[in-house]
Amino acid sequence: MIWIIIEILFPALLIALPLSLYRSNRPFMAKFYLRMTASENARKLYVRCMLILILLYHYIYAGGHFGEWGILVSTILCAILFPFKRADKWLAGLHEEQKRFFLVALLALALCAVPHLHTTAVTLGFLLLAAMF
Repeated sequence: MIWIIIEILFPALLIALPLSLYRSNRPFMAKFYLRMTASENARKLYVRCMLILILLYHYIYAGGHFGEWGILVSTILCAILFPFKRADKWLAGLHEEQKRFFLVALLALALCAVPHLHTTAVTLGFLLLAAMF
């Protein structure tokens, strides 16, 4: 039962975080935006934390759904993004180009309907969330 609750909480973060934090005028968000634009180490920490969060979701999902091969696709995507230079380039590209952002968001929505690729859709959702900030 706890696995199911945690599985529901992760996709709920994709809705709750942008609604509460995106373009917020709170002081901690102003500091966050300033650090992200000024410091490469802050961006590196942000990317690593986001990848760890995604891999934690994969672990939780694998614990409740045995024999699910769709986790491999999203884990390979995480492995591709593990080098910081590549991840920074991809996230900056998603942030700067609205057409690319829209296409990845559309792909994530389409993957929700494909059996076994739910984790890939959640992974793309978290990457879009990371690109927004």
